[in-house]
Amino acid sequence: MRAETFLSMYRVLEGMLDRKYAGRENGSSSMVMRYLSDPESEPVRTQLDLCRELRNLLTHNADADGQPVAEPSKAMLDTLYKIIDYVESPKPALWYATSGERILQAHLGDPALEVMRRMDKHGFSHVPVIEKNALTGVFSMRSVFSYVLKNGGIGEDTRVRDFGELLKMDRPGGGEKFLLLPMQATYHDARAAFERASERNSRLAAVFITENGRKDEPLLGMLTPWDVLGEKATPEERDNGRQPDAYQAIPDAGRQKGR
Repeated sequence: MRAETFLSMYRVLEGMLDRKYAGRENGSSSMVMRYLSDPESEPVRTQLDLCRELRNLLTHNADADGQPVAEPSKAMLDTLYKIIDYVESPKPALWYATSGERILQAHLGDPALEVMRRMDKHGFSHVPVIEKNALTGVFSMRSVFSYVLKNGGIGEDTRVRDFGELLKMDRPGGGEKFLLLPMQATYHDARAAFERASERNSRLAAVFITENGRKDEPLLGMLTPWDVLGEKATPEERDNGRQPDAYQAIPDAGRQKGR
């Protein structure tokens, strides 16, 4: 019976998720429910929730002879197999990143106040600085604060390039860190980087993705903690213009899925 096969494969999925979250307990009694709240599950979330409901129906309901009250269709069984394949295979970090062409960017010759006005308008905290199609630094609210403390203010003729060392991604004592990853990096690579930073009480503000993880390459995408640690708006909230923290995307930006 397909019901038995479905329940058997669902247990396989539960075992995979148990191993996935081993040592990272968060109080959830169901690893499937935990995965449903994980950004990684977004491409299969609707189908997985349907499988979860079907599993509960098959497990907790039976007729007088103890037989399941429903029989999964072949399509539902195929859907469960596809979900298992999805969980088993690492997903590219780019699937969860805001694509390079949608990221608000600054250039060294841009008036600093104009960039700040655009940041303020959209609620952005960090803007990558691009020069000659390569990532040269990050213009952020923290760099603005440091510049004002050092120079007393920002004038209409102040350019982004005037921030100099404050734009560096690896600036000592900068208080926040940035990481470059190659396009082959997986979601787990990015998530692990944010989690390691959190465990060290460090501030990893964003992960930038280029072809080989070098600054002298075009920016392909940008990830923030909200993209990989579960603290981000749902697709519906993004469609309504809500951003939990607009480090990276213009308000109508969709996710780069690589497909």
